[in-house]
Amino acid sequence: MIAELRFYTITPGHTPALFDQFEGTSLRLFAKHGITAYGPWLRRLTKGEQLVYMLEFEDEEDKARRWSAFREDPEWQKVVAAGEGQVPHVAGSEIVELSR
Repeated sequence: MIAELRFYTITPGHTPALFDQFEGTSLRLFAKHGITAYGPWLRRLTKGEQLVYMLEFEDEEDKARRWSAFREDPEWQKVVAAGEGQVPHVAGSEIVELSR
């Protein structure tokens, strides 16, 4: 099993929009493509905030296949296109991969 613990540092003022996008689109598309997701959670930092969530995969092949399907999904492509030329909701990210 592989888990990805993901931390997205939120652009100031974009917390509601990022959570709306994540809860309204990302979680549904994760489920559509068989990605088990936990979260999201809000992590408050000394300076700023992060959206935190965890994803679960069977192995590296499963992870690659499911991420590819997610990224190629027409609905996700619309989200990406809609954000072009806009101030991004995410200012930075960190992914911690855990396996057993």
